Amino acid sequence: MRRLILGLVILMMMPQIHVSANETPFDFFIDEEVVIHPDETVQFRIAWHNIVGDERHFQISVNQTDSNLTIEDLPPEWTRVASGRLGEMNINVSVLPNSNFETINFSLDIICEEIPDWKMTHDVDVLVSRWSSLQFGANDGSSFYVQQNVNTSLAVNISNSAGVNDFVKVRMDTNSNWQYGFADDQNGDGEVHLDLSDGEDVFINFWIITPVVQDGAPLAGTGPTFILEAESGLDRRIASWSFELEMQTFHNMTIDFVDANLSLDPGDNGRLEVTVRNNGNVDTYLDASLKLGSFVSDRIEDDGWTVALFNAFEFEVLSPNESRTIEIGFEAPNINQNMIELQLEIKPQAFPQRTSSVTISSDIDWQRNGKLSKVGNNCYSVEWNNTCQEFFVVENTGNFYEEYYLEIIDDSGMEFEVTSDYIGLSKGETSSEIALNMTPFEGAEGFLQSFATIELKRNDGVLIDSISISSSTEPFVNWIWDSALSDVNNGRLEVVVTMRNDGNVADGLVVRMSSSYYTDLSFIPPSDAIFEDEAKNIRSFEIVDIAKGENFTFRAWADIPDDQGSDDDFYLNITAHSRLAEENPFTYSANASFDAMKQDNEESDSVISTFTDIVATIFTTIWAWKWIIMAALISGLMINKSLRDRQARLEEIALNTPPELENNEPEDWMAEFANKKQPVPEPAPSPQIPSEVFTGMFQAVGGPKKPTAEPVDSQLVGAASTVLDHHDTSVVKSKMDDLVSEIAEGEISKPHEANVALPDDIVPVTDRTVPKPRPSSNVPVMLDLDDLDL
Repeated sequence: MRRLILGLVILMMMPQIHVSANETPFDFFIDEEVVIHPDETVQFRIAWHNIVGDERHFQISVNQTDSNLTIEDLPPEWTRVASGRLGEMNINVSVLPNSNFETINFSLDIICEEIPDWKMTHDVDVLVSRWSSLQFGANDGSSFYVQQNVNTSLAVNISNSAGVNDFVKVRMDTNSNWQYGFADDQNGDGEVHLDLSDGEDVFINFWIITPVVQDGAPLAGTGPTFILEAESGLDRRIASWSFELEMQTFHNMTIDFVDANLSLDPGDNGRLEVTVRNNGNVDTYLDASLKLGSFVSDRIEDDGWTVALFNAFEFEVLSPNESRTIEIGFEAPNINQNMIELQLEIKPQAFPQRTSSVTISSDIDWQRNGKLSKVGNNCYSVEWNNTCQEFFVVENTGNFYEEYYLEIIDDSGMEFEVTSDYIGLSKGETSSEIALNMTPFEGAEGFLQSFATIELKRNDGVLIDSISISSSTEPFVNWIWDSALSDVNNGRLEVVVTMRNDGNVADGLVVRMSSSYYTDLSFIPPSDAIFEDEAKNIRSFEIVDIAKGENFTFRAWADIPDDQGSDDDFYLNITAHSRLAEENPFTYSANASFDAMKQDNEESDSVISTFTDIVATIFTTIWAWKWIIMAALISGLMINKSLRDRQARLEEIALNTPPELENNEPEDWMAEFANKKQPVPEPAPSPQIPSEVFTGMFQAVGGPKKPTAEPVDSQLVGAASTVLDHHDTSVVKSKMDDLVSEIAEGEISKPHEANVALPDDIVPVTDRTVPKPRPSSNVPVMLDLDDLDL
């Protein structure tokens, strides 16, 4: 289905030519003239094209002809031409030997089978002419060596030997784009007309301009082919002469590309690239050199500079239009300012007249840079009576020795001080650490912010880099017990404390109270203190925003114990710490002594009570360790069971194991006979028989002794062997004769027909005869279960 659809689409896309029955169905291509000589037959070409959408049939016939002409080989039947097809045929035209030199004609009628009303008649002029005979004075294939960009003039003679005068048109034919022309071309149409009498010989002068050798072309020894044609006015025949122009060798070198000026660091080196090209038409060796003033070399040293050529490869040939990139290396002196300029000369080897040169240069680019870096951050804040140091390093990121200095600007809130000495650094060198001293102002308040900018400048005052730093004055916490009084009143220890803020910033305190005995105690804080409102006894409070130099007073009391069994001292401890420095508390203690409480009844010792306590303690201890004791008992039982099971298995293994035999050496096997494992019985004594009696008994059974046969004669044995060998040889020869006779008669053994039918690509199966390795059975090692006894 898809093929059918594809075919329909292709048919729809094809152009359709609609022609009515009255339109021309064919285009015919027939010459208007033919040249022929008396008694000559020439072929005349007729071509056609079916321009309608259907196939057509045409037929050609002679309409009229001259009596001296004969038209032959016209097809007598219709010629079929498919739609859009082209075709051609050749017919023969002949003229009689005695025909006059004149112009005669014939005409052809063409009709179409499908369009009966269509007919076309074509007239052809036949020029009956004499034979022309034009000949150039040079042979074809001539070659001329020419130079580039030269107007080359050439001349060749032409002669007429036809027996009559001839009007000749001379022209040039070539595929080249080289310019050419004729010296006698008056109208510039590229032709020369000559009236040649019979036997006349004239020269044709023409010129050809050879182009400039560019991009390696034309190559040496190559060039275009030109054909000089002379057309006879008698019979339109063309005489020709072909020749070639071959370029001579031309050596030339050009510089196609040069890098810009090369900038180098002091003491550094680099390379500049130059692309050269063989612009000649023959293989050439490059000759490159450097020129400074009148000094020419491939290496030049001047004013601390060293310049040299690299990758010139002067012994490697350059093909036509081949390029090569050479390098010019520069090594700069270790100074901060200088330059060099020189010439690069290139030429083909042994052709100094074609030297090309270009100016190349290099200079020192002095980069004057630097970098200022801070090491760490040591002075986030500075104590008011101390000096802190920040450290900086300077790095020379330029390319030569440089001197720097540091300068402080826009400083505030603190005194900043840094060395003013010059810092000299080589290329890439980093200075040692430079200290910046930061000291708070005398009497400065805490948390006072301070700022400064540290600038790095060159020795000529040019700013290179800068860093902004910030810090602050650290708060100084200093609380003073301005006054502290304590007194005992009605069994209560009372304290009055006054504290003063001698720090450098507004601060607050967190005050707590504790005692050496548990008793009632409480603060009586200032009115602006912060404490728990619902607390009956205030054991701590907090006060904030006590300005620098201000003080505040608070009170505290504690009941002195009166129920203790012995005399002792009672301490009331008051601890306070700044809200800015909780890690540094300070303490005030007040104390008072008290007497022991009087006892009315002495305590009696109870043995029963003590024994009860001991039993209770033991029981409590055992109950607390009950799980550990139970686990130990169970573990002991399991270990005992495993030991007994292991002993039983060992006994069973020993019972089932055969006794070990001694590993005796093979050569000691005889010694086994000496080891008598059981007593050897003594043989019973046998009766003695005389030898004569024994002999008589043996002969009575086996008969008397027979005489020994005499040996056979060896000659008789040899003769018998010869006879037997002769018979064996005769039998073998007889079998061979029979086999040869059968072969001669054609009775030859042939392979079985089943063998003939076997395929050629059969592969013998040899797996059945190749032993296959048996997979090794890895028996797992016995696991000793003794290690798993529980």
